[in-house]
Amino acid sequence: MRLGGGRWRHIEQGYTRRIPYTPTTAPAKTLAHMANTVGVQPDQLADAGRADAAEILREIKRQEAAEERAPGLTDPRVQMAVDILMDLPPHVREETLRRLSPEHRRRIEEG
Repeated sequence: MRLGGGRWRHIEQGYTRRIPYTPTTAPAKTLAHMANTVGVQPDQLADAGRADAAEILREIKRQEAAEERAPGLTDPRVQMAVDILMDLPPHVREETLRRLSPEHRRRIEEG
């Protein structure tokens, strides 16, 4: 995720510097990525009243841990499929993975 320095400062300050000053609150996804960048933990976000961003940050950390354990992917389509799954809301992703029965997996493996 890319975030410009000006936007980061607006979120950090809680307002834009345009006249009139406008209150600014980070969307959960943005705040989670900002927190990950500076080392804030999910529980700290939750304690600050941003449970929505805390859950996203937990998912970011799970993904990072999985990437560290996973061997290098050679086919870019594999990464694309993983990215699509990870962009799904957690409950939809879980349902999608649950629907991959042994029969589906076998068919996928056979091509």
